[in-house]
Amino acid sequence: MYRSLHATPASSLPPERRGRLVGKFCRACQGVYPALAARHAGKPVHGKDHVSSPCAYEGRRFDAGADWWEPAVEALEAPAAPPSAA
Repeated sequence: MYRSLHATPASSLPPERRGRLVGKFCRACQGVYPALAARHAGKPVHGKDHVSSPCAYEGRRFDAGADWWEPAVEALEAPAAPPSAA
């Protein structure tokens, strides 16, 4: 089964376009890891495998307040533009 994950770092979207929390976004390797993951394990839910070139943060804990990761949220559709009064 193939799944499309429309996840993005929370800081990249305005608040009205942020959906549910879907994981943890590593700013270095740009991978999305499971929301319940305790460590950066190199096996992202969405992103590249780090077999040939591991991320510099691989093996580190996803500690609150660390500057190398942030919450990943589901990107919601942009609101429809209002019809123009022509």
